[in-house]
Amino acid sequence: MTRRFSICALFVFFSIFFTIPGSISALEKNILTTELADPTPVKQAEPNFMVSGKANNGNNEVPGEWYIGETPPNLITNSPILLFVPGLNNVAQIFWEDNDMYQTAYNAGYQTTFVQLYDAGGASADMWENGQLLADKIKEISNHFGGRPITVVAYSKGGVDTQTALTYYGAWQYVDNVITLSSPHHGSQLADLAYSSSAGWLARLIGATGDGTFSMQMGYMADYRNQTDIQPKAYYNNYYTLGGTSWGSVFSSTWFGGIYLSQYGPNDGVVTTVSSQLPHGQVLAIDNWNHTSVRTGTTFPIFQNYLSDNDYFHSSFQEPIHSKVSPSFNQWVDGGPLTANKQAAISFVVEDGVQELNLNMMTSTERMKLKLVSPTGDEVAPKFQVNKVEEGVFKGAIQTKITLKVPQDGKWNLYVTAEQEDAYLFVATYDELQPKLVQSKKFTLNKSSLLYQIDGNPKAVREGSLQATYKITQSSDPTISQSVTTSGKNNSLSQSITFPNRDEVYNITIEIDGITKNGIPFKRTLIDSVYVE
Repeated sequence: MTRRFSICALFVFFSIFFTIPGSISALEKNILTTELADPTPVKQAEPNFMVSGKANNGNNEVPGEWYIGETPPNLITNSPILLFVPGLNNVAQIFWEDNDMYQTAYNAGYQTTFVQLYDAGGASADMWENGQLLADKIKEISNHFGGRPITVVAYSKGGVDTQTALTYYGAWQYVDNVITLSSPHHGSQLADLAYSSSAGWLARLIGATGDGTFSMQMGYMADYRNQTDIQPKAYYNNYYTLGGTSWGSVFSSTWFGGIYLSQYGPNDGVVTTVSSQLPHGQVLAIDNWNHTSVRTGTTFPIFQNYLSDNDYFHSSFQEPIHSKVSPSFNQWVDGGPLTANKQAAISFVVEDGVQELNLNMMTSTERMKLKLVSPTGDEVAPKFQVNKVEEGVFKGAIQTKITLKVPQDGKWNLYVTAEQEDAYLFVATYDELQPKLVQSKKFTLNKSSLLYQIDGNPKAVREGSLQATYKITQSSDPTISQSVTTSGKNNSLSQSITFPNRDEVYNITIEIDGITKNGIPFKRTLIDSVYVE
């Protein structure tokens, strides 16, 4: 009897022992599969401010409103509150609508919060307006949770807004760490493109020239970095950065940006990997994310160990590598208005040695007819790939993409007939055997003038054939502009540019013409911006 009891007791013991792990797994599975309710708005109030953005981005949320996510049953003791900050023209909902970032943070045991910045109210704002608003909300959220520290997870321009809030508006004292997800810490060349003479027609039509885009110009952000990186509180908090190298599929909203930014190096369709880095920040990863996927739960495991204040990282200065990156000069850019029901011709040239030609056109509507004609006058019927841009500076535009393998050299024409008044931005990207232009340099002569030097490749360009036209436009007032044309000797172009006004951002569109060694004309475009103190 005793032996029988012992065997039964042993059986019960092992049964309980081996079912406990199963019970834990079930609990974890329940957490993982729980359908979360949307975060709850904490305060619904009419904004007591004027939004000064120049453009309407289509958003209608309440700036300054913030949300609390559900408290996870496996809440990590003494963990910081996670505050997710959206980017340019975004709303807080991007972290939980068609996105598993909120769910992933919940599963990991973190209390989440989300905030609406000025961009959520209909017009993009610069880092100064958003930074001040964000600083107020950080303090409010910290007080709501009894002074618990906050770790900010900031997406895109939200990273710049966050550093502004912490550095200039006193929010540093409430924050542990800052994670930035592909933030344009040095600006985005897409913002320069939006303010260029070629893109201006379309950018104004679709509302792409708001204050937020203005502040993301490379020239403006160079001045911001010069001001900010020397501030006492600029790096009081630890900054950890992530960047991406994927553009998504050809139908994705980041493809156009990826193609355009390719001449400036690896990028995620909106921000180059170089721009995603901070001089005193630590790079956690550069991986195969595009500008949309970098804000999803797939990146959470990468930065999870850096959410709490710890000894993982001590700030040290890294030389800004963006200054070392020279564009590849493999694009030509054009743009202008389209009259309803009137055919317009976009003429572009293809030189010898081009292995592949990518044509990208953006308009405000897809209701138009397109016809591509080769140099011999034959109509070409390529596959036109059309999609809507849902991310970045040109959000809302319709992109049409054409790819031609080993295109015939000579003059091509793309005929466009729009059904309504519209505008276009056209970018031709050349995959060439030998680059035509191999170097560009920008020297500061004094505070109001710059010297540009552009060198041709002597192996690919006929000596003495280079010519450049510089169109210099004041970004805040496009009516203030000037043009300068120069010809080069010995495959080198040099031009000094003097700017009429101080404390302004100037867009510089450089149109370059030349002839290859085989006597075929070619064209290239370089777009830049500078801040004049």
